[in-house]
Amino acid sequence: MAAGNQGNLTSFEEMDPQGATGETRETTSFPLISPMVPEHLNPYADSVCPSDIFELLLPDGKRFGMFSDPYATIEYHEPKYGLPNGRFWLDMHMQGADISQKELRLVDVLSTTRTMTRRQLERVIFPGMHPQDRAGVEFIKKCRSRGIICAYRWASPLKDDRRKPLAYMLTKAGADAAEILFHRKLNDEYWARPVEYGAGQGPEMTPYFVDLAINELHAELVRIDRLTDWQRRPVIRVDQQTFHIPAASFEMIRDRNDFLQFWIEVFRPGPEFIHRTAQRFSRLRQVYLKLPEHKRPARVFLIADGDSRIPLLSRIAEQYMPEVPLRFTTDERLIAQLGRDTFLEYNNIEKKMTASTMKFLQENAAGMKASEYFSEARRHDDDEFED
Repeated sequence: MAAGNQGNLTSFEEMDPQGATGETRETTSFPLISPMVPEHLNPYADSVCPSDIFELLLPDGKRFGMFSDPYATIEYHEPKYGLPNGRFWLDMHMQGADISQKELRLVDVLSTTRTMTRRQLERVIFPGMHPQDRAGVEFIKKCRSRGIICAYRWASPLKDDRRKPLAYMLTKAGADAAEILFHRKLNDEYWARPVEYGAGQGPEMTPYFVDLAINELHAELVRIDRLTDWQRRPVIRVDQQTFHIPAASFEMIRDRNDFLQFWIEVFRPGPEFIHRTAQRFSRLRQVYLKLPEHKRPARVFLIADGDSRIPLLSRIAEQYMPEVPLRFTTDERLIAQLGRDTFLEYNNIEKKMTASTMKFLQENAAGMKASEYFSEARRHDDDEFED
């Protein structure tokens, strides 16, 4: 993949955004090492396991979430397929050839979210499509053959019988199209140059897993017609030296003139993850408390790698950002579509996890939808026209 600042959210580290003079950090006293998972709970006992796996496994011995394997590396799918055609496709459209609305939407969404699986793209580009319909499959294959996008999956030493989905990114031609069509100058991390890597030589999947995890929520918000704005890794700055970079922030419409802002955090297991998580939560709290109330998120959603990780994350949050309204979810809960048990709360005193049902995030909830809002926003004033 193209080199670039990928901001490794797995380790909960952040790199300074352009123009920043520094950031405020607090020293934490939380234990640096996570509890070791007993060997008999290792769900990958039939794999050749890396030496640190018992520090990273989920406490209940379940497999890592779909987008959570800390040892996964990128493996491009048919790396040469369609790649030479990208420049021809771009030049042809710059000379006036028609570009379809679905192609526009594809370039739009991938230049906003960076990468998506096929099922995520289908929910965004083909709303209401029947699961057995192959229109999405054929469209994506056509765009690959034209050199607009490329496909990848991941390899891992951990054996897992779950089928890995293909995921997609823009090629350089697709990224150039985004700049021309939407006036977005994309960083190199938004596009890929597919190559064939040797075994285990591909880039780490973790930064891309973060995007794939949050984009499950993105696709669901589009499906239920509530999403009005989405920003990947926005810099939330309260002064020259204090800022926070969530994995994403988004705005949704609950009803007419009623909009809500949210931040998304993603936890993926990695070295010293307790210490790094505590540092990140401490910084998040600083920014949250310094923001005016009307600019604070209504909730912070934290996507964990599994249900059994939530109690630990909740305890860290209680110590380092107790004022921040936090809700938990996981890869699998988001993949199962938004429902009454998608988001969770954890009571640290009772050691109990309960569903946090947010009616406005349910399918067919009452209130104005995003499509209605955008339709009204596009109305033209009759007194402004050209002869």
